[in-house]
Parts: sequence; C-alpha cells; structure tokens
Amino acid sequence: SVHRCKRISGFPVLESFQREARSRPLRDTMKVTAAQSWRLLAVYALCLWSSNQLTAAAEAESPGRAGVIEVSPLGHSSSWKLSRTLLADAPDAEPGDPSSKSDSVKKRPKKEKTKSKIVEFAPEAEVENGDDLDADGKCKNEISTECGDVEQGEGKLADCLSDAISEMEGGGQGAPVISDECREDVYKYKISRDANINKNIPLAKACKDDAIKFCNVTWFFGYKAGQVTGCLRDVVDQVSKKCQKQVFKLQQDAAEDFRADPMLYEACKGDSETLCKDEKPGGGRVQACLRDKRMQLTWACEEQLFRQEMENADDIRLSVRLFNKCLPDKRQFCKDVEPGHSRAKDCLEEHREELSAPCKEEIDAMIERRVHDFRLDSRLRKSCENEIFNLCAYFGDLDDIDTYDSSVINCLQDYSADMDNEDCKQQVGKYMELAASDIRFDVPLAEACYDDRKKWCATVPPGSARVIRCLTRMRPKLSPVCRATLFDEEVRFSENIDFQAPMKAACSAEIDQFCHDVPHGDGRVIRCLQDAKDEKDFGKGCRVEVSAYEEEISKDYRLNYRLRTACESDVAALCPMMCTSGDAFDTCGGKVLRCLTDKLDDIKDEACTKEVTYFEKMEVSNFKNDVILAEACREDVESLCAHVEAGEGRVHKCLRDNRNKLSETCRKEELRLEEKEATSIELNVGLLRACKAERRLFCKAVSSGSARVFRCLAENMNDADFGSTCRYQVLYKLQRRQANWKLDPPLRKACREDVAKTCATADAKDSEDSSVYKCMIGAYDTLSSGCQKELGRAVHMAFFAWAPGAPLTADCDDDINRLCLAKRASMAKRPGAVGSCLATILERQERSGGGASSLLRRVLRELTADGPSKTAPRTLSDKCAVLADIAEPPNRKAAFDSSLTFAALAAQLEGVGSVAGLSLTDKDRRGNVRGVSLTGWVAMLGMAALVLLVLFGVFMLVKKLRGGPDTSGYTMVVKQQHK
Repeated sequence: SVHRCKRISGFPVLESFQREARSRPLRDTMKVTAAQSWRLLAVYALCLWSSNQLTAAAEAESPGRAGVIEVSPLGHSSSWKLSRTLLADAPDAEPGDPSSKSDSVKKRPKKEKTKSKIVEFAPEAEVENGDDLDADGKCKNEISTECGDVEQGEGKLADCLSDAISEMEGGGQGAPVISDECREDVYKYKISRDANINKNIPLAKACKDDAIKFCNVTWFFGYKAGQVTGCLRDVVDQVSKKCQKQVFKLQQDAAEDFRADPMLYEACKGDSETLCKDEKPGGGRVQACLRDKRMQLTWACEEQLFRQEMENADDIRLSVRLFNKCLPDKRQFCKDVEPGHSRAKDCLEEHREELSAPCKEEIDAMIERRVHDFRLDSRLRKSCENEIFNLCAYFGDLDDIDTYDSSVINCLQDYSADMDNEDCKQQVGKYMELAASDIRFDVPLAEACYDDRKKWCATVPPGSARVIRCLTRMRPKLSPVCRATLFDEEVRFSENIDFQAPMKAACSAEIDQFCHDVPHGDGRVIRCLQDAKDEKDFGKGCRVEVSAYEEEISKDYRLNYRLRTACESDVAALCPMMCTSGDAFDTCGGKVLRCLTDKLDDIKDEACTKEVTYFEKMEVSNFKNDVILAEACREDVESLCAHVEAGEGRVHKCLRDNRNKLSETCRKEELRLEEKEATSIELNVGLLRACKAERRLFCKAVSSGSARVFRCLAENMNDADFGSTCRYQVLYKLQRRQANWKLDPPLRKACREDVAKTCATADAKDSEDSSVYKCMIGAYDTLSSGCQKELGRAVHMAFFAWAPGAPLTADCDDDINRLCLAKRASMAKRPGAVGSCLATILERQERSGGGASSLLRRVLRELTADGPSKTAPRTLSDKCAVLADIAEPPNRKAAFDSSLTFAALAAQLEGVGSVAGLSLTDKDRRGNVRGVSLTGWVAMLGMAALVLLVLFGVFMLVKKLRGGPDTSGYTMVVKQQHK
C-alpha cells in the first residue's frame, strides 16, 4: 500500500534507509534485519495513524515536506521491499490537495558556473548548477513532486528524476508521471556530461587515478568526445570500487538513451534517423529497434551496438527493455538473486517456462542473440576461454565484431564430453539443453532447416522441442541438408535426459521417484526410466514419452547413445558399410542394429553385448522398436491387430495368433524375432511374466542365455509346485520349436554346418512345417556326432510335449493313439508319458524282432519313397520307430554317468579286436557298443580266466578266515605305553 507521509527526522533507522534508497536504482530490493524491519514498520504505523501530517518534532524539523513510502513483503518475515517517491505539500494546504504542490518547492540558491579540470589530460569543462539540472527549468514541477528533499549538485536531481523515469517506464499502479519536456531535459543533461569526464564531477573524482592509469592516451592519439568514459567502461573490471560505481551509472545512462554513449551515438545517428525515427528516445527503445534491424545497419553502427551489448551483458539492469518487462518475474522467481555477473539473467533462464509472456519473449530474444555470438555471454566467455581457443581453434578477438563466429558454441558442444573443465562443461550443457528445447537456439539446425520449417512446420510454435519433433515426423520430405543436420543434432541430444525436453518435462515426478540418485549424462537417467516404465506407479504421460524415445532410437544405432559408444569397435568389425553413402545424412533404418543382433555371439565387447541384448528386449516388447519388422508388418497390424495396444509384447502375440493370415514378409520377420526370444528367457515377455515364481524356485542359480533357463523349467515341469500358467507357456514353446529348427538354440548351434551342407534348400524357405528336422532325420547317418546328439534331444523333447498334429511328431500320432492312449487316455495330459510309452514299445519290438539295423535302414529309405510299409498290430510304424529310436533317453545325465566305465572298457576291447581280427563287442543299429561278445577259443580263454579268478578269490577268503599274522621273515615288536 502507498501512503503519503511528511519527511521524518530523528529516526536514525529511517534516515539510513532513505540515504541507502537514494543510492540505488528505483524499485531495487533492499534487505534489512528483523530488528530494523520492526523499527521501520513502527515508523510506517505512524504514517498510517496520521497520513496528513507527522509528529510535531518532524514538522518542526522539516515543514512542508512529504513523501511516498511503499512497503511490501518479500515472502519472509524479516525481509521487506521498500521504495520511496518523495513529494511536497504546502504547509497550509488541505491534505491531498494537488494544487498546493507548486508553492512548497524548497528554495535553492542559484549556483554560479564553474570550471572543472579534475582529470588533467581531459579538456577543461564548464559546469552549471553544481553539475546538475536547473531546478527552475523544464523539470521544475517534477523536481518538486519527486525530488523535493534532494539537494542540488553532482547530478543528484538528475539521478532522482532518472529513477522516476525508470519507474514510469515500468508502469504499474502509483508510477510517477514525467513530462516529455522534462525527460528530454534529463537525457540532454546526461548526454552532455558523459561526453567529457570533467563535466561529470562524481565520475571525475572517483576515477581520476584509474583514468590516469588506464586511459591517458590522448598525448598520442589526441582527444575525442567520450574517449575517457569509453575507456573506463572497457576496463571497468580493473578499476577501484568507487570508480566502478560511477561507471555503472554511465552504463545505465547509455542503456536508457543511446545518445548518452558518444561513440554509439556518433556511429548510429544516421541509422537511427533512417530506420528508427518513430521510436521515442529513452527506455532503450532505439537500441532495441537497431538490433531488430541489424542486417540493415552500417558496419560502424553494428560494431558499436555490439560493443555496448557486450558491456551490458552482465547486469540485468543494463538491459533496459528486458529489465522493465521482467521485473515482476524477477521479484517472483529471483527475489534473492543479486544483480550482476549474469546471476539474475541465469535465474530467469532457469524459469523460462514459468515466466510471463512479455518477459519470456525478451529472455528468448537474449538467448537467441547469445547462441549466435558466444561473446555476449560473459560467463561462457570466461569459463571456457581455454577451450574456445584450444579445442575450437578460435583465433579472433573476443571484443571485435569482425571476428564473429557462430560455430564456437556448436564446437564446444561437440567436445563437451572431452572437457576437464567442469565449469565450462556446465555452461555448454546449458546451451545444449536450450538447443534441444527450441530450434531458435540451435543455430546450425535453424539455418539448415529454415525453408523446411516454413514449408512443413510453419504453424508450430517454438519451444518444448515442438518444431524439432515436427521436422522429425517430416524427415522423409526434408531437404538433404536439413535432414543431415537434424540427424546430427539428434545424435548429440541422445546423451542426456536434459537434452530431451518433452521427456524431462513429462517425467519429472518419475525421475524424482525412481531415478533421484542417478547422475545425469551418459544416458543413465533415460535408461533408468526405461527400466521403470512398466512399474505400477509410473505415469502414463512419462511412459508415452519413453516409448516414443525408444521408437526413435530404434531407427538408427547412432541415436542410441549407450549402444553407440559401447559398440563402436564391434560395429566397425562386424557391420562395416551397413549404412550406405546415402544414409550419411539419414537413419540407417535399423540395418546396423539388425546386424548386431544377428551376430550377437560374435561381439567381443561385453558392454556392447549388454547393450545389444537390452535393445532386443525393446524389440520383443514393442514391435515398433524393430523398424524392419514394423515396416514388414505394417499392413498386417492394421488389418489384424489395430485394436491391440503396443507394448509388453501384445502386438507380437496378436500377430503370432494370426500366423496363418500373415503376409510372407511379416511371417518371416516374426519367425526371426521368435528365434531371438528362444535364446534367453529375458527376451520372452510372456514366459518371463508367467514363470517368475518357478524361475526363482527351480532355476535360481541358472544364468540366462543359450536357453538354459528354459531347459531348467522344462525339466522341472512335472513337479507338484510347478504352476499351471508357467507349464502352459513352457509346453507351448516346446511345441513351437517343432515348427522350425532355429527355434531350438542348442540344436541351431550344433547343427548349423550340417544344415548348411545337407539341408540348405529346406532351410532357405524359413518354413514352419519341420522340413529341416525331417531333412536331418533322413540324413541322420551323415550328421556330425554333436548334431546327432542335439537332434536326439530335440526329438525327445517333442515327444515330451506331444500334442496331436505337431509337425515333427505327426508320423507317430496314429501309433500313439493305437498303442498308448487306447489303454490310458490320460497319458496325453502328462508331459513325458507319451515318450516313455513309445520308448517301451520300441525296446520290446527290438528284442523280439531282431535285425534292428536292417529295420532302420529300410525305414530311412522309405522316408523318401512313396509309401510306408505295413506294420504289425502291436509294433510301431516304420517312420515312428525311427523317431522313437533317434530320441535320446529321458534322463540323459544318468545314462551318461552310467556309461562312463563301460565306454572305457568298450574302447579297449575294440582296440584288441582290431589287432586280433576278432569281434569282441556287440553293437546296436547305430553302431554303438552295447555289450561284450566272446566266441570260440576266446570264449574258452575267458572261461578259464574266470575259473582262475574264482579260485584266487576262494584262496584269499580261506586265508583271511584262518586269522593270525604272517610273521615269516619279520620280527614282531610290541610297544606298551606306561600308565
């Protein structure tokens, strides 16, 4: 609230406050202690109690003097914002009668003109009114109302009115009114005194020694108006504190009116008259107009304008238009931030999205000028000086507009990861964050895509990365230069959540909840959000942004920062030239990612393997993350699964449920993805979710990969504690393996070479009818031992999970129904029961039929013939017998352990038999040794050896039963321990 009060004397606290307030710009913020604030408020209470007059003591001290005191809280009980505008009332006027003001002006004696030559090397100056305005001149009324208690001299009246003019420029309730004649009088006075240091008495007194030290060059170059004051502005960081205070006033004057800067006025007078003739002087309006029309300026004017902008860059109070428009925002968001050293500007930048529209417009314009010329940011200039000259090879002058280079900030961004200077890295990161959020702050992208933006995104407002996203969506239609630059910037922005403006804004709560301890950079926070996106408390908006990010990085491995850095050497070794020359400015369409996933086993870098595996998880979770599959199945998804929400493998399941309706290209892509899923349970979304408890209970110590966890689950499937949901998923996967041999990872690894040599034609079709299995079975004798073993295991598991009509075991369906299920129909519901039944029947058939080897050979011939042979009622058909015979024993480990000693004996007998020309072993139809065969004299020798062995055993037994030690040839010594 505003109350008009007479001037109070006798209150030291208030007098001290008044003196301090006069030394600060109007509307500046002052901090006082709690005790001081209570004393000030006590005085303020007196004003409320008597708004027409003060105490008798105050009236006697200074009759007829009045003022305005504004008191408003800053949000803390011990901090108040106080500003003053002094008024004058006639002692005999009615309170509030404005007609009485002109009669109460303090009578000031007329001051004579004087000569001033405080700084010897500057011209002598003639000073009027004690270096101040004429109190009876054009500002007489304003002086009486706004500066009634201000003494004349050394520019005090001019400073008082300048504060009032600034308050009027800012607008607001209660702002003073200054006439145009008075404004112009104030400006002309300051223009005149700032041209010669000796006309500015406070400046000359405060800066005399500094001027002699730094600016005494007139003996060589001669004197020029504004030369010394301009020099002091250039060296303001090196002069004394009292001189800095006066130089700052110079800068304020010049920032308000360009005519107060002699060098700027001389250079830009013609341009201002031509381009900005309608602009009212003051308020920094002419400079703002000239900057808006920079391309039309003369070189000299542009240079001086740039020089002033650099000088004023540190302090928000010197950016007049910005300060006036952002003062309310500064009070709201940056009330405790002291001006200077770009602190207030940086604070407003941090709150860009919360600022009022006029302030945000000015802040954005300031940032846009900075990104075009780094020298306008003093903090960046100082923090990154070494990097600017060394990393970016900048050879220009930091203060010369001739050496303008818009590429320096872009260069610093390119090398930010290599910087050791944390302060510089922080400043550069700020610019990268700005560039990622607004195309206006990304100079290379804005210039490269200027025409494309007008053509495709003209209606999209800047900010929040909206224009960048629009260009990304229109990527195929962009010009090559725009497309290349856009891709480069996307690669750059992939490193940090801070450069992903929409995601960061949408996920602020999730970052605090799930990733508050995760440091920014190197894609760590983004990965944390990816890991947590399926959590129950994860917000939908954030999930949408994370999913959109995953879709984008799936288009090219270079957009995936973590994968790109981890796999650099492996990409060069395994996937060279995957991106053609045309892809240099565009995405590779997932070709390198496809190459890396196909050659996962060949990747050498462990970090790369980890990142590629993580990408595979993204693929199986959301079909959009596999750009090649997404394109191949686009029409299938639209026609069959349009109602299915992407994510958690739902679309993949829908496509596979409609496998018979898929296009050939889509079917093959889904089959290829299924091959990946079979490798690790981590990639199988449905199985992973259904078997979470079973994995923890039965396979806790089994590491993922090479289908080890799946095999463990299959082996424990008949356990009573095994859940029905998980059992269903395991059985389904076992049955799916029969469709194509590549869905069985161990078999795929063991038989790769055999299939390439024997069954390449069938494999090339990528069919799902077990054609490669049947080819390998038909060529069983030619397969390598490792392939034979894995094929036997695969056939055994097919019988373990038998279902009618399964492609691999279809040849046994009739036999199973006739010989197994006819007796016990429930056998089909218990995994492994059908396989055991067939094994029993086969064993019985071999024992009774004889000539098993000839049977196998006959059946293998019939697999390629026109029809099967007739079978006996209680025996297996020929084709089923072969399948049952190839199937490995159910308990492979037990069979292996029991055969170790026999295998060693069989090997020795084989060696002896080959030397003696005898057959000492009995083999089955596969050629495996299953017993010892002794005939003729070899049998006689064996029997004799057996008799001798029995006699020797009887002798040793009798000897042991007789007892007593054998003392022959020995001396017995008995020792006894003494008790």
